Amino acid sequence: MSSSDLAEAKKPRIQSLARADAILSAVMAQEGPASLSALSEALRLNKTTVFNLAESLVVLGFLQRSTQGKGYQLGLRCLELGRHVAKKLPILEISRPSLRELCQATRETVNLAVPYLHEGIILEALQSQQAVRAVAYAGARTNYHSSACGKAMFAYFPEEQRQWLYKTAGLEKMTDHTIVSVPKLEAELETVRQKGFATDRQENEIGAFCVAMPIFGPFNEIAGAISVSGVIQRMTPDFVEEVIVLLREHTEKISQKLGRA
Repeated sequence: MSSSDLAEAKKPRIQSLARADAILSAVMAQEGPASLSALSEALRLNKTTVFNLAESLVVLGFLQRSTQGKGYQLGLRCLELGRHVAKKLPILEISRPSLRELCQATRETVNLAVPYLHEGIILEALQSQQAVRAVAYAGARTNYHSSACGKAMFAYFPEEQRQWLYKTAGLEKMTDHTIVSVPKLEAELETVRQKGFATDRQENEIGAFCVAMPIFGPFNEIAGAISVSGVIQRMTPDFVEEVIVLLREHTEKISQKLGRA
């Protein structure tokens, strides 16, 4: 399948559903309640259209009106569906013992991510108990090009899919260290495939250093990735080598349990 065919296949067929999804995404991106004006501007739709869609989402429980002022925030239906999805994902249940062991052994933040549309999504995040630490949350998105988990998955995507993502999502500059050149990123991904792990040296967030390894499924397809993240001062070369050994042990174990040959 060509990148143009892939792009066409990924377009939603029902416009109202695409708009509802855009509203939910816009609300999720806001730090506080999302006003009707802000949603209208973000979606480039008139206020009447946005209002009708938003109120329908309120009735269905996907949105709720803010009690702190005018605007919308995500509703409990999103939480209900998210929890249900998490329960049905074998990778999460299989990975949980390894995530706990990695967090205890490294004393750093450990994340489990899976592929999701234009970005990866973090399924589980166990936070470091150290005073200064890298922070991530379950349900947060993770960039394919700038995060260790993202690159560990992205490296094993088919070339047509990577090219489609370059065209549709681009390479946003998160920090001064982010790779925003497709040839440079492709070279980095080749290194990931050769070494078997990916790193993020302040590419996604200043002060953070992450190392990640991929998890594979039954047909050797990419199923997810696990990362260990810490402040850059603690992620010394010797410590990173220890983390790589631990990650390899656990990701291979998880991949085998998922049915990788």
